[in-house]
Amino acid sequence: MNSPKRMLVPRSSAYRAILEWRLMRQFKVAIVGAGMIGRLHARAFQAIESTFGDAGWRVELSVIADADEALTRDAQERWKIGRAVPSWRDVVEADDVDIAVVGLPNQDHRAAVEALVAAGKHVLCEKPLAPTVEAARSMLDAARRAGVVHGIGFNLRRAPAIAAIRQMLVDGAIGAPRHLSGHFFTDYAVSTAVPFTWRYQRSLAGSGALGDVGSHILDLARYLLGDIAAVTGATLATFIHERPVPAAHVTGHNIGPTTGQTGKVDTDDSGAFTCRFASGAIGDIRFSRVAPGHRGPAFDLIGSEGAISFDMRRPGEFGICSAPPGRDAVGSGFRRLAADPRFPYGSDLVAPIGFDYVDTYVAQAYEFLSAVAQQRQYEPGFEDGFAIAEVCETVQRLADSG
Repeated sequence: MNSPKRMLVPRSSAYRAILEWRLMRQFKVAIVGAGMIGRLHARAFQAIESTFGDAGWRVELSVIADADEALTRDAQERWKIGRAVPSWRDVVEADDVDIAVVGLPNQDHRAAVEALVAAGKHVLCEKPLAPTVEAARSMLDAARRAGVVHGIGFNLRRAPAIAAIRQMLVDGAIGAPRHLSGHFFTDYAVSTAVPFTWRYQRSLAGSGALGDVGSHILDLARYLLGDIAAVTGATLATFIHERPVPAAHVTGHNIGPTTGQTGKVDTDDSGAFTCRFASGAIGDIRFSRVAPGHRGPAFDLIGSEGAISFDMRRPGEFGICSAPPGRDAVGSGFRRLAADPRFPYGSDLVAPIGFDYVDTYVAQAYEFLSAVAQQRQYEPGFEDGFAIAEVCETVQRLADSG
């Protein structure tokens, strides 16, 4: 007796989509630190799929870790994170974590990162990488030994305008770069009521405005012009020498109840130095956390055949002067370019009404996950964090010596 013929049922597009989804790699991410920076990262990782679409992999926020239980539970609920744990040590031992994003205070980076990479987790660590060069070197060596993907949170590289400027420099749009004058001014510590936390203790933070915001403009300078070969003329200053001791845990720069006591501030509020790049270009770098009305980085970049200006307060645009043959001709000055779909990340991040600082975190998360998926090293990596730590420690040493 002949057996009945097997009927072939056409697979619908919906069926194929379900099958592809099941076969798709899913990365499980832990956010280590539920404070201000950890929340930015959680929001960013949740926004990847809706921003960039189908990347061939999916993201699941599986764990949030912080010693502050109320803060952790709040973050877990806001961003639909799988579970909450009290310490980064729980993330080290977790089977449901592929990637750990470390947003802890500076002094906790080394212990957490070295344990996480040893456990085989890919790590994206917030800047500065560590309070000292010695700690940064140890973290870099540990990540290399582990063979994991490692990254440092210099998110400003992911602003469409910054990425476009980098490409224009590669293409020779302003000739050979000669001078970068950059600053990062912000006002989060301008009030004397801002409480005394780890940020104001050199033994914990390593430095103040230098490592916190100065590191960002330093990374942009290296990203655009290459390695820094020499540092000169370093000056650091502290203007608010005492701050109130908080009566409870403080998130970010929030102001709350205090004990009535004060703590002595020994990290810098402001600073400046000059430098020379390996390419021969020169630079002047300034930074402050007590600059009223300021909220970000800006720079002027002078080349042999033109110039570029950028200010993060207008993150979706930059100015460019490409000097034509007739330099005295009308119209040979600056013109402004607004971010559009032709910019890097433009079609995904730049809406018709503009671009926002937090979008840089979304692009950063996407790029880091892409590196993990493609099994390649991410840039900026711990090497870049180590390089910035070297510059910061040199600036600190020169300023201390006078």
